[in-house]
Amino acid sequence: MTFKILVLGPVELHVDGRSDPLGSAKGRLVLAALAIDAGRPVTLDTLIQRVWDDNPPGKPRASLHAYAARIRRTLRIGSGQDYLAQQAHAYTLNVHPEKVDAHRFQRLVTVARSLSDSGEDVQALDLLRQADGLWRGDPLSGLPGLWAESVRTNLADKRLAATLTRIDIELRMGHFAEQIPDLTTLLEQHPTDEHIASKLVIANYAYGRQADALRTYDAVRRRLREELGASPGQSLARLHGLILNQAPVTDLLGRRAPAKGVPNTLPSHGDLIGRQREMRILQKPPADGAVIALQTITGMAGVGKSLLALHLARRLAPLFPDGLVHLDLGAHSARRQPLSPQAALSTLLRIFGVSASAIPDDPGELSALWRTLLGNRRAVVILDDAVDAEQLRPLLPGASPSLIIITSRRRLTGLPGVRLLFLDVLPAEDAVALFRRLVGEERTEDQTEVFEIVRLCGHLPLAIELAAGRMASRPSWTMSHLIQKLSREPGRIGEIRDGYREIARAFAMSYYTLTEDQQAAFRLLSLHLGPDFGPHAAAALMGHHMDSAERILDALLDAHLLQEPAPDRYRFHDLVGEYARTLTATEDLAEDRNPAIRRVIDFYVQASRAAAQLTHPRRLQPDLPHDSLPSQLPIWSDAQAAKQWLTQERMGLIAAESHARAHGRPWQAALLAHALGGFLDDDGYWGVARQMHGPAADYWRETGNHLAEVYALVDLGDALSHSGHYEQALASAQRALDVASALGDAMAKAEAVHLLGLLSWNRGRLEEALSFQNAALALRRHSGDAWLIARSHNNLGITHLFLGNYSESEKSFRAALAGFREAGDTRRESHVLNNLADLRIETGDRDSARRILGESLELIATAGMPSAHAIAQVNLANTMDTADETNAALELYGEALLTFQRLGDRRNASITLYRMGVAYHTADRTVEAAAHHRRALDLARSIGAAHEEAQAQRGLGTAEHRLGELGSAAEHLEAAFALASRIGATKEAAQAMDELKSLRAGTSAVKCVLAASPAARPPEPPT
Repeated sequence: MTFKILVLGPVELHVDGRSDPLGSAKGRLVLAALAIDAGRPVTLDTLIQRVWDDNPPGKPRASLHAYAARIRRTLRIGSGQDYLAQQAHAYTLNVHPEKVDAHRFQRLVTVARSLSDSGEDVQALDLLRQADGLWRGDPLSGLPGLWAESVRTNLADKRLAATLTRIDIELRMGHFAEQIPDLTTLLEQHPTDEHIASKLVIANYAYGRQADALRTYDAVRRRLREELGASPGQSLARLHGLILNQAPVTDLLGRRAPAKGVPNTLPSHGDLIGRQREMRILQKPPADGAVIALQTITGMAGVGKSLLALHLARRLAPLFPDGLVHLDLGAHSARRQPLSPQAALSTLLRIFGVSASAIPDDPGELSALWRTLLGNRRAVVILDDAVDAEQLRPLLPGASPSLIIITSRRRLTGLPGVRLLFLDVLPAEDAVALFRRLVGEERTEDQTEVFEIVRLCGHLPLAIELAAGRMASRPSWTMSHLIQKLSREPGRIGEIRDGYREIARAFAMSYYTLTEDQQAAFRLLSLHLGPDFGPHAAAALMGHHMDSAERILDALLDAHLLQEPAPDRYRFHDLVGEYARTLTATEDLAEDRNPAIRRVIDFYVQASRAAAQLTHPRRLQPDLPHDSLPSQLPIWSDAQAAKQWLTQERMGLIAAESHARAHGRPWQAALLAHALGGFLDDDGYWGVARQMHGPAADYWRETGNHLAEVYALVDLGDALSHSGHYEQALASAQRALDVASALGDAMAKAEAVHLLGLLSWNRGRLEEALSFQNAALALRRHSGDAWLIARSHNNLGITHLFLGNYSESEKSFRAALAGFREAGDTRRESHVLNNLADLRIETGDRDSARRILGESLELIATAGMPSAHAIAQVNLANTMDTADETNAALELYGEALLTFQRLGDRRNASITLYRMGVAYHTADRTVEAAAHHRRALDLARSIGAAHEEAQAQRGLGTAEHRLGELGSAAEHLEAAFALASRIGATKEAAQAMDELKSLRAGTSAVKCVLAASPAARPPEPPT
């Protein structure tokens, strides 16, 4: 998807070439208010001020949320990305400023000025004309308000400054006559602007109109005296004197600052030994006489590609006087990730003198500026250690007299116009010459031994250099001693069979320069179970203290055997990791490998339990045994830091639990399952949770730890419930209750009863759910724990709501709010606010519902809870029941549906689809209403959610009634009545019967029945 936001004229949003009108002037004003600050948060208060000045409507924040939802939806279509982010009390339009024409205008002007300062007037003029072409009229045309007017004034001033910059360049280029009409008009608009007047004086004088130049000066002088009581400034007065003296035009134009010097960033390097044949090929022009603009040098690691490129550049320097530039793209750098095309282009532009402020963010604009810069330069640019063609394409200059030399370990394809050179290892004679040059002829007189050394190095220049370096730095060594060391290496690559083994020689030589401790760490780190790891997991694998482990990690990074993609996160390159695992399989005994894996699993158990105490401090913790040695654990400043660690290590933690379970350590797997239970539930990893908690419950039962079994069964039932597996969840919950009752543990019993109440509610057994929740409340009252008691009050409030007991529901929700606020639990406070809003909707107080939901959304924005945010969006949309609010409601429903689908929350997805069907009914879009009700029905049936199934049956029957499909409508309405009656949902049953009666009577009760339907929402799940 491509889009752009236009404010230099009428405000427009263009998506894939089509303009979206955004519905209203206020909607366009909201977009403009966000676009002017693209990439930066704009507070809600600021937005309200910009949109309504000091006269906002009664509920400005609700209106802003609706406008924002439409903008977000429009930008998301086709890309799936959320470009409009909501934070605490603010919105951020997360788009490149280049997507906004005002920012693009400013960037083009800044780049043009930088080019002009560097003497590139032709290119600068082209950019300034492009910038002016972005204007379509007055900025924010037609939009009212003080803020819009101030933006118009500011942008107009910037356009005037850009116009004067363009005119300066035009005058320097001798285009005098062409500037006189524009300058005359500008001076009429700004009659006391001496800067404009100076340029008009110069243009007239240079064009041979000395009298006009003097008249212009005199008119400005008189106006300054009459209107301001001032005289012309020194610059304008100077021009007047020069004209009177008939000075040359160049004196009026002034002198430019000299351009910056020619760049030369080639690094120092060694001598080139051999390679005469390759150098001749590289310097030979093609048979057709074409100019070679792109040359690639490919080959294995350590073969000397960079050295050859540097020597070629120096040899060709006389033919390319505009610069010799080297840039390491870092495909195989251990110290950093490969350069992105954007980072590479930014660096190249800075090398050629473009100021940092003039460098754009947009990748396309970066490439365009790079091509413009090299358009008339003759320079050599070495792009060293490229990743692939995708990284390179934006860096190629197009039609340019410059030469681009590319080196890469990969064979590059898909780059048109590139000439390829494959660089092989050195011939034996050249390899011998290289070794002797590095070590010295006095110590390398025995030709046979030298030939053997370079043979053992595979004639690879890097390997030869490493071996020669070791020899040269150890005066006591002889060549025979070096041969012995190189010959006794076990598992030294062997035959060259494929690309992996070809590259592995470089890895082997790097590996054998490590100390024994570093080598052992390199091998053991490859046993890590996840894709990456932190320093504490590394220390556990190595069996070292943290300070020692960090020194070894630094050494491995320096040796290019480990990568650090983010601070304190480590991983192997795929090929290096494979090489390390091959080494540990051949060089380490099982007695060495197995304890390392046990150590890292022990670390994960202890660290995850410590993290859970921060992230879920109220989660009940049974007394669980652990017989491992203490590990060095991370120190987290708060719950958010612990959650971040769990997120970073998630794949390793899951893999550790699976490995422990599969390799005879079920107690470690069960401990990990319990420690990760809250994290997996919060982040919606219910499938993984089911796989963990089931075996954990079995293990605790078999070992006689029945209290731990209860909590594992509750976690299992919770995960099964979220996934819609209600029958299995019920069996798990009932087993938990039976075991807890036998133990006589009131708190464990309350957890099981709580889960049973949730399951009864999910299956539509409301009276049964009420009984369970009252029982759970009674058990929790004895604990005196306000947070646990609040959980029960919340679920009681929901159950009373669906039973129509509104006063009891209100009491329960108020009690829950007080409890969660006392406990400081923002997340569950937002849940209760959502539920209280549902109650207000049900009782017809929609204004109060919207106010409560606004409060909930603000709480959620600070806590970062996608599921809760989506539920609040559904509830806010439920308050928009008039025809003119339908589109805004559908936007909110659509965003919530995407969140539920991403989280795998089928029950809330079913509810949202049903509510979308209701909204389509309101808009008289009955075909779409039927389609959404049908999807809601399918989802509800798939998870056995009875109440949602009854609602969807009724909604579908109502839509079919409108569409004239009377037979099918009657079937669905009868089914809805029967199911609602069976589960005790009396109001739902009554609504189904009302519609069924109207169908039989030949009338329609669609609007009144659907409008009266409440929005379903699940109770807060057990944790």
